[in-house]
Amino acid sequence: MRRPKVFQGEQVWIVQHDESPHNTVLGVFATDDEAYAFMETVQGDYENGVICSSFPIGYRSTDGAVRYRAEE
Repeated sequence: MRRPKVFQGEQVWIVQHDESPHNTVLGVFATDDEAYAFMETVQGDYENGVICSSFPIGYRSTDGAVRYRAEE
């Protein structure tokens, strides 16, 4: 079995669906091109579509960074 290449990037792209309280992860990708291509293939499988965002490697929800914020 051939080993996969070691990821050398600084961020990953995560595709999720928004139909459950958990925003289930559907895929993790090295580039936005890969993520958006995957989104096109699965978005019809989910009534509310899918969402995509990038996260820096090492991102932790406990770091105090806010990825999403409601407009006031």
